Amino acid sequence: MNRQSWIRPYFRIYSGRFALYLLLGTLTLLAAAMLMFTSGYLISKSALQPYNILLVYVPIVGVRTFGIGRAVIHYVERLVGHDTVLRILARMRVRLYRVLEPQALFLRSRYRTGDILGALADDIEQLQNVYIRTVFPSVVALILYAAVVVAMGVFDVTFALLLAGYLFVLVFVLPYFSLWLTRRLNEEVKRERNGLYQTLTDAVMGIGDWMISGRSAEFLAAYEQDEATVARKDRRLRAWARWRSLIGQLVVALIAVSMVYWAGGQALEGHMDVTLIAAFVLTVFPLADAFLPVSEAVERTPQYRVSLERLARIAGGGDAAAAGEGAAGEAGGRVLAASQRTRPRQAQLRCAWTAYASLTPSKTPPR
Repeated sequence: MNRQSWIRPYFRIYSGRFALYLLLGTLTLLAAAMLMFTSGYLISKSALQPYNILLVYVPIVGVRTFGIGRAVIHYVERLVGHDTVLRILARMRVRLYRVLEPQALFLRSRYRTGDILGALADDIEQLQNVYIRTVFPSVVALILYAAVVVAMGVFDVTFALLLAGYLFVLVFVLPYFSLWLTRRLNEEVKRERNGLYQTLTDAVMGIGDWMISGRSAEFLAAYEQDEATVARKDRRLRAWARWRSLIGQLVVALIAVSMVYWAGGQALEGHMDVTLIAAFVLTVFPLADAFLPVSEAVERTPQYRVSLERLARIAGGGDAAAAGEGAAGEAGGRVLAASQRTRPRQAQLRCAWTAYASLTPSKTPPR
């Protein structure tokens, strides 16, 4: 069975919910950006000491509106996203159960106990991050990438192209480099964790044998050594995550400095009011929250691949078993049909023999 069959069908089934989630996610970040924009404008305008409070009344209302709107939209976004993902997880669990249920009598001979428990407890749970932490953040980042470049192009095409280059580093270059650097290590960590899960499960199921053999200390030492190896690789991943976050923050700082320089130049040339300098600069930071998680989202894909491979392997075994049972049932059906076709002939022979026996009583019917 194709491993993508655990992911792709749900995009079609819940396409409406996914579209709503993407819309709400985009609106959440836009509301946050407008909140910072109006806040920057309000601070700058208030610093000029307007002679009447009504001159800053509109940005005050804007700050309240975008502040409340961002919180409400973000809550609804999370509600829709988690509701959709939990529905998908429910379908995945039912599907996995339907694969395993016909093989209930043969599970121990076909799979290791750790594989089954790992698929039920870890792989299915891991796949919820495909939507929440990988697909949705990446799509929202691409939407905002296009929207930001187009919006800045209205003011200055040259600076819009420069900003597109900065964001290209955050959205494409850094995620690709992070994936290339950690792909093998992520796969190794995932597989070794699965191995630890299998080893520990088998040990718990056979703890009596370990106690009787007197090798429990040897098992614990080997398990702790394997666990230390996984922890060491996991520390390497976390160290790179800190470096990746630092690189991303440096790019954001560079964008903010460039925005200050551009907005100041626009104000000096008379193309922009000075109160908009802080407004444009503060907009950088909420928008950065949409682009920085893309690297982590792409970096997780090797772990999803390992989980999908194990689920596909289990589902493939279930399909093969079902095919075998179907073939056996078909063969049994042919035998039953053949026996049913011979019954009329047997009845005719029995009637003939009964008539013959009435004429010759000394004969006994054959068994």
